Amino acid sequence: MHHLDEGFDPPEACAQWCRAYPPHVHDEGVTVDLDWWNRKLEVREHDLRLRGRDLDGRIVDKGQAIIQRNDLRDGTDLVDGARHRLGLLFLCAAWNSAHPGRRARRHLPDVRNPLTPEGRDPLEKIETQLREWAVSGELITTTATWSGWPDTPGVGVSLRAVFMWAVGVTRNGLRTQLVDQHGVSTLIHEGWLEEPPVGGFTLRRYDRYLELLHRWAQQIGTDPALVEMWLVRRWNARVQEARSGALSEPTLF
Repeated sequence: MHHLDEGFDPPEACAQWCRAYPPHVHDEGVTVDLDWWNRKLEVREHDLRLRGRDLDGRIVDKGQAIIQRNDLRDGTDLVDGARHRLGLLFLCAAWNSAHPGRRARRHLPDVRNPLTPEGRDPLEKIETQLREWAVSGELITTTATWSGWPDTPGVGVSLRAVFMWAVGVTRNGLRTQLVDQHGVSTLIHEGWLEEPPVGGFTLRRYDRYLELLHRWAQQIGTDPALVEMWLVRRWNARVQEARSGALSEPTLF
């Protein structure tokens, strides 16, 4: 299969961009409407508040604020509340959906387990899984779901991947990476023979995706997270080219 073919090398444009772009993946900041998120958290009765930074880097808890990718980490200062890892999941959702180049829509995931027995905490299942990832640092295949992913109520593939990256989860010795529909569309455009919808990614398909990112990064001599960033940016650049009818700079967009 093509996805395992060593001839499927990173495009020259990817290699050039990754070598020219300083690997400051962690500085990738987005502007988030904290009032929207904190209102939603209050309505859902989560005792949590998300915070961000103003233009001077000071922590704020209302209005428009910046969340950088390096704020997405266990123990972040930008979550206020006792259920800290659940807050980190929502912070990841806020960052992902506010990112102008990514596909995620803005919504507060409903993470309550609908099958919770009476008298039990409906957040127990999601919190147990988030703690497992943060503490063990590993992603274990499960046979309990059709996809092989652990059961995370209300959390899809894309958000799950952001959280796993944030807490440093590894899979088969490889650090987990973000996965976005735009980036996967670039891969398919380049010749990756996989089915495109990220929402339907099984864990096995995610493994192949992860192997490909790491192999490209190794060949280029860069961080796999930078390769993933290029994939997303390349898709957006191609869309811009198609809309404007003009060719943008093919590598350093």
